[in-house]
Amino acid sequence: MKKTLLILAALIFTVSLNSQAEDFSAVNDGDTIYYKITSSVAPYRVAVTHKSSNYYYFREYSDSVSIPDSVLYNGNYYKVNAIGYLAFGDCIGLTSITLPNSLDSIGTKAFVNCTGLTSITIPNSVTLICEAAFESCKGLSSITIPNSVTHISTNAFFNCLHLYSITIPSSVSRIGSNAFYGTPYYNNKPDGLIYINNILYKYKGIMPENTSISVQNGTTIISARAFENYDSLISITIPNTVTMIDDRAFFMCDGLTSITIPNSLTTIGIDAFYHCSGLTSVILGNSVNFINMGGFRACTGLTSITSLAINPPTIVSITFLDDNKNIPVYVPLSSVASYQSAPFWNEFTNFIGRDFQYIDATICDGDSYNFNGTTLDSAGVYYNDSIVLTLNVNPSPIIPLDLNAQVISDYIELTWQGDSSSTYVIYRNEDSLTTTTTPMYLDYDVILGQPYCYKIKSINSSSCESEFSDTICKTYLGLEDISLSNIQTKLYPNPTNGKSYLGIEGLTSETDVLVYDVVGRIIQSYKINQDTKELEIDLSTYAKGVYSIRIVNESINQSKKLVVQ
Repeated sequence: MKKTLLILAALIFTVSLNSQAEDFSAVNDGDTIYYKITSSVAPYRVAVTHKSSNYYYFREYSDSVSIPDSVLYNGNYYKVNAIGYLAFGDCIGLTSITLPNSLDSIGTKAFVNCTGLTSITIPNSVTLICEAAFESCKGLSSITIPNSVTHISTNAFFNCLHLYSITIPSSVSRIGSNAFYGTPYYNNKPDGLIYINNILYKYKGIMPENTSISVQNGTTIISARAFENYDSLISITIPNTVTMIDDRAFFMCDGLTSITIPNSLTTIGIDAFYHCSGLTSVILGNSVNFINMGGFRACTGLTSITSLAINPPTIVSITFLDDNKNIPVYVPLSSVASYQSAPFWNEFTNFIGRDFQYIDATICDGDSYNFNGTTLDSAGVYYNDSIVLTLNVNPSPIIPLDLNAQVISDYIELTWQGDSSSTYVIYRNEDSLTTTTTPMYLDYDVILGQPYCYKIKSINSSSCESEFSDTICKTYLGLEDISLSNIQTKLYPNPTNGKSYLGIEGLTSETDVLVYDVVGRIIQSYKINQDTKELEIDLSTYAKGVYSIRIVNESINQSKKLVVQ
């Protein structure tokens, strides 16, 4: 990492010594990273900062920088949970940065004026993007806000002149003033997609070629012109939260072949699907009550229409203008006569009554649903002959992280990092031990000399379960032998692009470290002695995925998960 030290006038040093300053530094992938301790008691935490109490040490970081999820200092592992105030301020030579999944927040002016930064992935653990965090990052072209974020502060992306692609999830409940001021969206250069407050908008961006799109669950409105002239759109799944498709939303989307309108939707706007000539089938949900003029005009490829509404939706004379009126129109069995006599519906000549069956199903994120042989994993409304499925997808909780076990007196203490809104199920030796709402448990039911292996999973309010945490094993040996069981291990960075390091404290004898792939094959093995404090594990030549690292000898049996991205 290249560094430049700015020599400034003496008056600069009048800046308050309370500015973010480093307490220590550590090298990661060849870069020296500076840290400010924010919690000096367990759980230990640090924020990434800049060198010195003087925040005019600008341009301290350059080129590509990788931030680990934890760092070892004075015998303790500190979780890296924040990018601090002005940490990368004015680092114009910074071109890319890898952020860990341990982050909670990106601090005020954390990346201000990082003009060389062209892209950044915000991990799905960050809940807060602070004031002016990315102000004047003029090289940024796209940003995806993860669904963990709830607050985007004032001026967060102010003056990001080339930020053409922005995705904001429904989890964001607050956006500060001028958060995106100066971006192409606010400069009225339309052509792309943005989600704000459950509404899908359009603005300047590069739309992907030949891609199927699933509208974000929780979206309530697809705004005017959202997909206008997007002729590469071949399919779209609309969740059962959308209530309105606004004017010209899918205007001249020639590649779209079918559309299913969910039961939540009531209104389809002017020319919403005008000239979608590739559209062969339309399914209208049971709550659609109004389709405005030109709603499906010039959809010359239509071969069928299905309306699930008992009462015919109100349409006007040009709603289906230029469409084939001889195609089959499937409607509820009891409603055939109503459609045959309804204004402008009566221009269709081939109504067929059906006894529709409705299924409501809910799955957790990451699971799938088998619908008559079709595997579904996205929220939406799906149709098969006379069966209508409404599929909802609930979010899964975060996997518990940093599981730690300590033998203390006559019990084993478990601690971990988790989500405050979840409950936790603790497993001991593969059996469910107990459920708790706090990320700590004291196991008093231990027997001298007995090995115990623990792992934990989260359950949220929707009853969705996370994957298991790492497994950690301890043997209760009594007060005189406590030190023998106090091995502490940590993998960092995790996830990794290839190389990771296993930090080890407390070894008293020779130990094997085994690396397993996803099917349980040993792909690497190491033998380390009691003086080993750190072991490099290089998986850069292996496929992306989840690997297991097992630390084992006559008294130790621990396993940890390592994600290779």
